[in-house]
Amino acid sequence: MTTVNARFPWVLFLPLASVTEIGGILLLISGRSIGWAAVLAPAVGFLAMRGPVRPRFEFNDDGVIFRRSGKSPLLPWDEIDDVALVKASGRTVLAYRLKPGVMVMKRHPGAGFLRAKGLDFDGGYFVDQMTSPPDQILGMFKHRIGRA
Repeated sequence: MTTVNARFPWVLFLPLASVTEIGGILLLISGRSIGWAAVLAPAVGFLAMRGPVRPRFEFNDDGVIFRRSGKSPLLPWDEIDDVALVKASGRTVLAYRLKPGVMVMKRHPGAGFLRAKGLDFDGGYFVDQMTSPPDQILGMFKHRIGRA
């Protein structure tokens, strides 16, 4: 099984955590007990982002799972007709199209977003925050569905 994890957004986290820490210290110095929550918030956020809520692709022989929770459905390889990288609102999306006749699940990630942009895809995943480059992830998908 191949796993591709999401990157931790350090560029956003460090400045925002610093401002929150400084604000929490100022609140504590001024005698407000709510400052403890502000001081602890970046630590809680860091632990949460490094653990269970970290999105990832899991490639296995049966299909692909986009893990956000234990309830993520398996998207079997034989149901995917084609994949492509598309740009939508400044984000890179790995969009996929299902084979004709395959029943479309109720919840395909990104389906509504892609249709709203006028793109003919059944679902997709944001890949610009993954640890592997988008072209490499596209290559892994194409290799698995036999389109490499």
